[in-house]
Amino acid sequence: MEKISSDFAILDIKRGRVGFAKRVNAGERIPVTIRGYIDAIHSQDDGTSIEFSIDVTDAVERAR
Repeated sequence: MEKISSDFAILDIKRGRVGFAKRVNAGERIPVTIRGYIDAIHSQDDGTSIEFSIDVTDAVERAR
């Protein structure tokens, strides 16, 4: 397996989205674990990185 280095990800939240938005707007950082499959290239190589889309199979809020 290859090690993955990344500084950010974007997560599309459906259930619970309003509550998460309120918490983030209040300044909270919410720990989360995301599992899924990289399934497509989302951007071209900019010389630093390439963005990929992920088919999320599981996303859970972690305890602090």
